[in-house]
Amino acid sequence: MIVALILVCIYLGYAYGKENFPFGPKKWQAVQLINSDVYYGHLKTFPCCKLTDVYYIQQVPAKEGERPGIQLAPLNSMFFGPENVMYLNKDQILWWADLSKDSQIKKTIEAGI
Repeated sequence: MIVALILVCIYLGYAYGKENFPFGPKKWQAVQLINSDVYYGHLKTFPCCKLTDVYYIQQVPAKEGERPGIQLAPLNSMFFGPENVMYLNKDQILWWADLSKDSQIKKTIEAGI
């Protein structure tokens, strides 16, 4: 039994950073909180919920004669200068999903906005 547990731990340690492991470093997730805010980044759920390389969609005020727009912004661009990491309470997460390789949000982030 102990040998099996050790083997599982070794496998998880090896696979943790690989792309085929759930929530590996190359996967981007969308995370919606119960307050309806949606954030995009790399989600880790162990030992706590941590979202890194965080982006969110913000509204851009309308210029004269134009409609308001939206843009993707990194979390660390907020006026109070946070690091680009969010620690989330699991009870506040409504859902999360992996972004597909064709996701426009993922392409925008990877292009450097």
